[in-house]
This record gives sequence, C-alpha cells and structure tokens, in this order.
Amino acid sequence: MFNSSYQHVSYRQQVITLNQSYPCPRCNCGALEQFGLTETLKCNSCMRTFVPLRNGRCLYPSNRMGWKIAPTFWWDGLRWHWAGTTASAGQLAAIVLFFMLPLLAINGALYYGNFWPDRPEWLSPLLLSAVVSLITVQTIYFLCWDFDFVSKRRTVVKDASGR
Repeated sequence: MFNSSYQHVSYRQQVITLNQSYPCPRCNCGALEQFGLTETLKCNSCMRTFVPLRNGRCLYPSNRMGWKIAPTFWWDGLRWHWAGTTASAGQLAAIVLFFMLPLLAINGALYYGNFWPDRPEWLSPLLLSAVVSLITVQTIYFLCWDFDFVSKRRTVVKDASGR
C-alpha cells in the first residue's frame, strides 16, 4: 500500500536548519551535524564542512577552495540536488580559454604552419584534436575540481598495545 507519510513532502527547496541532521551530499554514507557553535555542518564520515547560504536554501563548502571548484546542493526534504558550482565567471572563462588554446595551437600548426608534412595518414588533425581535447579536459578536471579523496583523512589504526 502507499505510504502516506510522504504525501506532505514537496519537491521544492527547503530551508536547511542547523539543529537538524542530514545525509552527506558528497559521501552519501555520513551524516551532517552542527559543528560546534559555528554556523557550519560537518560530515561525521568524510569530514567535509558545509555552510547553508542564500537564506538557508543552498549548501556550500565552508572552507575557502581557492581555485578549486566545488559543487553546491539544495535539499528537498528527502535528498540533495545539485545546485551548481562555486565557479566564478573568471574561472569559467579561464577554463574555456585553457581548453581552446591547445586545440587552436594543434590545428594552426597542422593546417596553416604545415609543421609536420610527412605525418602518417592515419594521424589526422581531427584525431589529434580529439586526443588533445581529452588530455586537456582531464588536466583541467584534475587541477580545478574538488575531489572526494582530498577531504578524507587517514584513520590511525591502533594496535593491541594502544600505540
């Protein structure tokens, strides 16, 4: 039979309060709980800290990310939804520029500069552009995106002697 306890839940943004516990949006196995007397929520599993902003409607990472880009989330009462990233317009413009520069350099060197006239026939400019774009995307991803393994702390396993 239909569970009537979920009839009152709407799929709109709900206010994230500090006195409530939520599942962690990043690791999905921990719980977000209030951290000390601050306005932050901390996961008890992955140790990430978040702060609710925009009148408590969105959850942002609380530490300064520098040039890293982290996802933001909103809560509907049952689960977290992706709300965007912490990227600024300057960061997005730099990412697009760093993606396009190697492609323009490869195509300019092969078509207009004719720097490699005796290249093998299977090594077309289209294939080189695809390979360079994949390498560039991976480089941008590793340099700019906030990873899950960055926040995981090593747990010290104590032996039987208590050391």
